[in-house]
Amino acid sequence: MKNIPEPIFKDKLSQISWKNIYAREYGVQYSEMAIFCLTDKAKYHIPHPSLFQIVVPEGNNTAFYIDDISWVKLVESLNTKYSSRIKKLEEYENEFIRKGEEYLTTSQAIARLDLTKATDKQLHSLYRDYQRNLFSYSVYAWTSFILNNYVAERAEQILDIYLKKTSRENDKQLALESLFQPTKKAAVLQLQDEVEKNGGKLFGNKFENLYRRFCWLSCLDIHNKPWTRNEFSRHIKSFTKTEKTIAVQFEKFANELNISKKDIQYLHIAKRFVYIKDARDDYRRQGVYHALKLFKELAKRMGITPADVSYLQEGEILSFLKSNQTVDKKIIKERKQGFVLYLDRKRKLVCLSGTDAVKMVKTFHLPLEEKEQRTLSGTVASKGIAGGKVVIVRGVKDLPKVEKGNILVAVTTHPDYVPAMRRSAAIVTDEGGITSHAAIVSREFGIPCIVGTKNATTVFKDGHTVDVNAIDGWVRRT
Repeated sequence: MKNIPEPIFKDKLSQISWKNIYAREYGVQYSEMAIFCLTDKAKYHIPHPSLFQIVVPEGNNTAFYIDDISWVKLVESLNTKYSSRIKKLEEYENEFIRKGEEYLTTSQAIARLDLTKATDKQLHSLYRDYQRNLFSYSVYAWTSFILNNYVAERAEQILDIYLKKTSRENDKQLALESLFQPTKKAAVLQLQDEVEKNGGKLFGNKFENLYRRFCWLSCLDIHNKPWTRNEFSRHIKSFTKTEKTIAVQFEKFANELNISKKDIQYLHIAKRFVYIKDARDDYRRQGVYHALKLFKELAKRMGITPADVSYLQEGEILSFLKSNQTVDKKIIKERKQGFVLYLDRKRKLVCLSGTDAVKMVKTFHLPLEEKEQRTLSGTVASKGIAGGKVVIVRGVKDLPKVEKGNILVAVTTHPDYVPAMRRSAAIVTDEGGITSHAAIVSREFGIPCIVGTKNATTVFKDGHTVDVNAIDGWVRRT
């Protein structure tokens, strides 16, 4: 391990219990920003940030881990600052939207420029401005992800009290579905409505207009391309001929349950947070889409592909634009196979790849894979019962494996997953709650869904046959 910088938490390693927060198909650039968003660089927003974070390879994804103790303190500090008072939560909501609009405006302005005529110095300034706006927004995107889970759980607890008082516990699922029906629909649900409104028959200008409005939905990170017209056409076929139940108006439930004015105010905020959670991806994916022009120009000048830029650190791009310092293409290739990120003792972000990354991961003492289990429990997101063969989806590359009647098991789901979700008999996820993307989309489609199992993607394997009981909340290997 010579010459490899020591992690800032090295002396605490024996005491650290790592908590897995997410696993996504992010490159180096966005992963390093995700780390900085929860450090003292964002102390103006997060009262108790954390320096004990790592990003490591996990299959085709990058997994984000954080020290469990510092995570609890971070979440509690956010909840105390924003969730304890309704007024503060409303202020947070407004600021989230403002930061999202600023980031999107910055990206759209970049898309209108002729970057081929810009000097390296001008690109340096433009890239820094883009990163600064992305960071400001990403801090809110991160914390809205954290707050949404807390707000949803608290809202569910409030409902439970009133359901018990009125002896209507059997109506809980119906109450939750009406409460967490978004006040405003995010892009993927808007797209679905547009397709269904036209009976799935979209040709000529109608198709072209819809394509231009939503082709950015696939832009998870810089290395993800917008949908082609053929890809978009295949995607929207999944939206046709869906049968939807009519959701009961939440106001009706509130009156029947005699919910207090104070609790009603909180529940309405929880309802608005359903949209905020999905709007996080809408702002970022649109922003990435418009900024692709910038990254394409950077790639051209650096002699690499646009997708490769995603695997460079921010500092490496700035160094190139300032003094023409290039990154060895071998290192980029290694990072695409897997990379490790952490803060060293000087609080500098370290990025390792190849054998160095493998060695460092071993020192982190990450949680071992679970012993064999046959049954997992989770949260019922959409009611129903189904059975079938498991298909594990760890990323976009796995989606074509999902056939009609399969049980889609994923870490989480994204807009790209919708066609595969539509083909599925049921959906099971490691992450998420009743307001997650998987929950909302499965309710729209009427597909049984269980979320928050924590480890379904490691317990089950491709080809396993399982029963999904999305009434009692369990998945069992048969």
